[in-house]
Amino acid sequence: MIEYTVYLINFIPVRGQEMRRWLLIVFGISLITAITSEVKITPFFGAFRLSLGTACFFFLLLWYLPARLPLVGLIVGSFVSFFRVVEDMLLGTDILWTESIYTHSPAAWFYFSFASLLHVIRVSRLRPSPMLLGFIGGIIDCISNIVELVARKWIEAGDVVWMDNLPALLLIGFLRSYLVVGFYTMLEMRRIRAISAEKDKRMEKMLLIHSQLHQEQLYIHKMMEQVEQITMESYLLYRKLSGDSRSKQALSLAEKIHEVKKDAQRLSASLSQFMKQETMVQNMSIPDIISLVTKSNEWYAEELQKNIQFKAEVSSPLSTQRHYSLLSIINNLVANAIEAIDHEGTVIIRAKLYQQYLLIEVEDDGPGINQDDVGLVFQPGYTTKYDTQGNASTGIGLVHVKSLVHELSGTITLQGNSDGGMLFRIMLPLAPLQIHRKMNHQTSRWRDTKDDHLLSNG
Repeated sequence: MIEYTVYLINFIPVRGQEMRRWLLIVFGISLITAITSEVKITPFFGAFRLSLGTACFFFLLLWYLPARLPLVGLIVGSFVSFFRVVEDMLLGTDILWTESIYTHSPAAWFYFSFASLLHVIRVSRLRPSPMLLGFIGGIIDCISNIVELVARKWIEAGDVVWMDNLPALLLIGFLRSYLVVGFYTMLEMRRIRAISAEKDKRMEKMLLIHSQLHQEQLYIHKMMEQVEQITMESYLLYRKLSGDSRSKQALSLAEKIHEVKKDAQRLSASLSQFMKQETMVQNMSIPDIISLVTKSNEWYAEELQKNIQFKAEVSSPLSTQRHYSLLSIINNLVANAIEAIDHEGTVIIRAKLYQQYLLIEVEDDGPGINQDDVGLVFQPGYTTKYDTQGNASTGIGLVHVKSLVHELSGTITLQGNSDGGMLFRIMLPLAPLQIHRKMNHQTSRWRDTKDDHLLSNG
């Protein structure tokens, strides 16, 4: 008796929160199984039943996969038997409580046997193989029913010829098992898809953040070059004013600018290290980049309460290592288009190969600009956007875009008119993009286009 008690205690999971969760799961499984087992038929012998409870028990074990399955089976079986005895007493049947215990106690053997066999086969390893799991589940269901029938024969001293009923037990076991496994697999696939979709959203946000950091890193490098030049000019001014009363002021200015340069270097080094450690992906395809930009700006349009349709026309199979730069360029242009459109409109993003260039176009049907202002668009401070208080935007977004395009040795042009609509056209040579071609039987239809009309207005 002592050895048996120690054996059961060893099944008890870790104390604390894990144990409370385990007990809650086991209680839930016991209650649901006991209730659903009342949906039953009694086809063979005495109180032996085939019920919905068995299917629910199997499904809940697959879904939660609680630790110590034999102990779970023992607890659930005991609870189900107790539930049926209490039910007999409450319904006021003529059966004595001792007789009720004898009648319903064999059911506990079914659940104990079922859970123990699942533990032996290590059911967790079979969950990725639904067909095999359904087959083995059917075998276990049949064996557990035979165990219960044998227990009934022993307890009730009845004549149970289970061999005659074996085909029916196998058929019912397989049907019930495959239905449970099929339902479980369907729910598991939906759960995995939901998790995958959430991970994709997080990845998209992280990629956009990295593209913005990459953009800022470029400007920190540019700032450092300017600070270096200013430091040199300040020092030369100090040398020139040597002996003059203002030379100390010039030297003090040079020293302060030098400190700014050191701080910028530390910031650039930290940002570079972060970007190196937090690299999300090595390469991204052009279609994936366009898709990411489209999704993120759909959310942006909704935030601004604008009804904007996005159209992507992508015919490029390329994969690039400079995806952060491309994300920054396209995202800025699309965001500008959204902000320019009043209430509703359309934004079209195109990307395709033109000879040895990647051609990207961002077109919108917003209010447009005057032809006289086309040449001013890429100048710092130029803007057509104002907030609700009438304050002008900074006007540096397109300056960033132009700088990033030039950093990739590309060109950017604009077509716009006061009648509405703007079209940004970007030509990027393939070499600076660190292009990787992925041509296979699925993407073989993509080819470098020779459509000169694409540049006829460029």
